[in-house]
Amino acid sequence: MSAVLNLVTSTSESQPARATDESSSIAIESAVRAAIRSTAAEAEPMPPSKTMKWLRERPLAMFSALVSALVPMLLGALVMTVLWAFIAKLVPQIPTPLATWHEAVKIFSDPFYRNGPNDQGIGWNLLSSLARVGMGFGLAAVIGIPLGFMIGRFEFLSKMSSPIISLLRPVSPLAWLPIGLLMFKAANPAAIWAIFICSIWPMIINTAWACSACRRTT
Repeated sequence: MSAVLNLVTSTSESQPARATDESSSIAIESAVRAAIRSTAAEAEPMPPSKTMKWLRERPLAMFSALVSALVPMLLGALVMTVLWAFIAKLVPQIPTPLATWHEAVKIFSDPFYRNGPNDQGIGWNLLSSLARVGMGFGLAAVIGIPLGFMIGRFEFLSKMSSPIISLLRPVSPLAWLPIGLLMFKAANPAAIWAIFICSIWPMIINTAWACSACRRTT
């Protein structure tokens, strides 16, 4: 109804105060009736037959989409398991899927046991790995994001750093790990170093690209 009142007000204000002829009143009345009819049509509820049909068809469509998404994945997992079992029969050194399942259940049943520094549960190993990833990725973000911002902001700095980034970015992480062992003389800092050096290049490049795009649009 607010749209109707706005329409009436705008139409009435567009006419001069002294010009109240019959044609303008007919136009206003027809516009009001059309707006009322459209509002009533929008507010009209869905017929019961259409509602029941919609309620019946929606679960079927959702079930069909779920089946079409799950069947290929389950079929791929089944094919991989059959191939695995066949290869395990040909090569006795490879464990079968059933033996691997039993061993996985044994490992994950007690993930936080500790029998010494070299005999710990998989939960402690997972936490140690996540700590290394967090430290390496965090250091890369602290250094790479501001550096990428400066490279994207200043064109001279971008041209100066482009050859260095292009030279070092394709280096494999396996090549950075021995350098870390040589510098830090320990495995844990070397792993953090490898994660850091492999994470910093995408951060620098993406941040520089975003800043340069903002600079071009402004």
